[in-house]
Amino acid sequence: MKRTAVVGIAAGVAVALVGAIAWWALTRPPSVEDAARDYLAALSAGDFAAIDAMRGTDLDEDAERILTDAFAGADAFVAEPRVEDIAPDAEMTKVRASALIAGERRDVSFALRDDGGTWKLTGDYLASLEVTVLAGTDAPLGDSVWVGDALAPTGSSVLLLPAEYPVHAAPRGLLTGAASVPLSTDGAITIRIEASLTPEASAAGQKELDAYAAACTQPAPTVPLNCGLRIPWAADLAMLGSLVFRVEQVPVLTFAADHRTFAATGGVVIATATGVTPDGETATFTYRADDWALRGTVTFQGDEMLLAVG
Repeated sequence: MKRTAVVGIAAGVAVALVGAIAWWALTRPPSVEDAARDYLAALSAGDFAAIDAMRGTDLDEDAERILTDAFAGADAFVAEPRVEDIAPDAEMTKVRASALIAGERRDVSFALRDDGGTWKLTGDYLASLEVTVLAGTDAPLGDSVWVGDALAPTGSSVLLLPAEYPVHAAPRGLLTGAASVPLSTDGAITIRIEASLTPEASAAGQKELDAYAAACTQPAPTVPLNCGLRIPWAADLAMLGSLVFRVEQVPVLTFAADHRTFAATGGVVIATATGVTPDGETATFTYRADDWALRGTVTFQGDEMLLAVG
């Protein structure tokens, strides 16, 4: 009886001891080594929520959008990450780490600071990318580029998490020109993308010009401005009353080689002018133009192509 009682007491102590160990393991703050490995694991898994929870400071609104959307659309995340060295100092702990990015082992170092029992990312843990889009000349084309799922500005550095990113000239579908860029913390990357217009760009531009030409040729009391229409009604009429148009051929769009200007030529339009002659009579005259043309500039803003006639 006594032996049984002793065994029972010992078992009770063992259970209590195991429970205490489990409670301590669950409640103790993570070590800096744990936090470093957690960050690298999240980076490898593409787990932005886990990474974001570890970030100590926020970027401005546009930079946050680019960071988040670009990572969501990465071609590939880092692989086989590992901690190389951990070096604590007074304000932060520097972590030297590496991972495979596009098949090459690259630096993905970062720093952590103790924020009341949790470890927060700090220091230069982000990569830097600057993209310039060109179209056969040294002059930049457009103001934006796609990085992953983010529309980012060209000609300036954007901050991104280490990963491999698809980069594409904007607007997608209207401009060709793309690259896959591996980014790490071992140096800022600057790339140039050669872009050219797609057949879809010509079709989209022609559609917009067709609509513009239709607006130009609505019945009007005067000759419409910025429409490429030259109607010599003053040779026959002292006062113009109205103009009515019939379009036989809409001008056909052609882009310049530098994609910065356009010319739409070969249009045919017939204008019928009604007004008062120098003799005071009401009369109608018809004028035909076989060289109707529209010219102007092309700009790429954000993910849009804009044509301006002038």
